[in-house]
Amino acid sequence: MTKIKYINTDVFQYVPIEDAFNECTRITNLTTGITESLSPADKLFYVRMRHRHQFFVNERGGTYYDDIDQLGASIGISSSTATRIVAKLKKVGLVVATLSGRSNKWTILPLTSDNFLFERDINAMERGAAPEWVDCLKNPLFGNAKEDVAPEVQEEKQQPIPETDPMCELDELPEDETPAPEKVKPAPKPAKKPAARKAPAKQQTVSPFEFSSPRDETKDWFYLKHYQGAERFTTFTDFDLPYLALFKAQGALNNPYALDYLQLRTDQIQRQLARNNDSIHKTEQHKPNPNQ
Repeated sequence: MTKIKYINTDVFQYVPIEDAFNECTRITNLTTGITESLSPADKLFYVRMRHRHQFFVNERGGTYYDDIDQLGASIGISSSTATRIVAKLKKVGLVVATLSGRSNKWTILPLTSDNFLFERDINAMERGAAPEWVDCLKNPLFGNAKEDVAPEVQEEKQQPIPETDPMCELDELPEDETPAPEKVKPAPKPAKKPAARKAPAKQQTVSPFEFSSPRDETKDWFYLKHYQGAERFTTFTDFDLPYLALFKAQGALNNPYALDYLQLRTDQIQRQLARNNDSIHKTEQHKPNPNQ
């Protein structure tokens, strides 16, 4: 089986924003600076509202109205708890209500790293430890922030070779032997002119649709599940391109948002390659001819 490579990049670009939201215990609105803690019920309530907003607004082209009590009942919480959660989501800016009352017109803000900071306390399970908040996008619970960077191979230290004392060598000679006379060094040969250096070979670049190092095939199901559940505001990056191209070629990917992103980046990259080729062609035409 041919090993497929994946792009070596920062974790910020390939950890799904959904995972960071699920792992965080507090969220900060980067525009207003407001920070709120998030419980599992808070996040579940937001996800339920976002799914309904996606259905009524993005798919049907209508307006999203919803009742707080019914939303709370749909995830198994009381009306008072649902009211408290909505107030928190509105305060931090995850949802916006444009009408008052129990049935409101809602706007749901997408989860992006430009809008929100997702954090968790890595000392939460340590009794008596002071909180230490980290960015969930840069410090995922599953995996390492730099796990795709190959560790540098340390050079082995060479053991120093002990120098031989010339006086000891003379002492070891037999008494009836004398050191051989020094040989006359031949005249140095004229130095040769250094050969012309060859131009360095062009480094082959890896296509953004190919994996730059062997991927962990046991995680394919995780990425496919993430792409199949993509919504209108799901964030994709160039890290996803090899996986999207692979799953499309296998016929396993049919999510329209994921396929649209793949086609969009394919067109952009092809246009950029065409511009680069035109630029190289023009440069070659303007080079002076050494034979003239």
